[in-house]
Amino acid sequence: MERWTGRLAVVTGASAGIGATIAKTLVKNGINVVGMARRVDKIQALAKELENEKGKLIAVQCDVSDSASVQSAFQTVEECHGGVDILINNAGILGKTSLLDGPVEDWSRILSVNVIGLCHCTKLAVKSMRERKVDDGQIIHIS
Repeated sequence: MERWTGRLAVVTGASAGIGATIAKTLVKNGINVVGMARRVDKIQALAKELENEKGKLIAVQCDVSDSASVQSAFQTVEECHGGVDILINNAGILGKTSLLDGPVEDWSRILSVNVIGLCHCTKLAVKSMRERKVDDGQIIHIS
């Protein structure tokens, strides 16, 4: 991880669970992290816990199922933090319905978060990396 010291990672779904743990681990290893999630207050609380670590955690509100929210969050990353070097697509939801008896609205929400949101974040991260000629960027999808 030493080669990533001082670089910027974006972690979606960083407000709890696996995403929060990933963000915390990266910050403790000297990587600056933009934690994105709907519940930005939870990321802000985690950032306070990590104030004395090697890296920094920055909270940015983002609902990956909302195109405008994703666009705005990545624009903030570009304008305020210089761009993405690492993207960890962690945001995701589970469905409690089945294919045979689940409502279409539930399927749409699952696809919107787990597939469309992941693709949109990836597209914007790759754009950031290419524009800055980052040739060692990393993208990790968690499902």
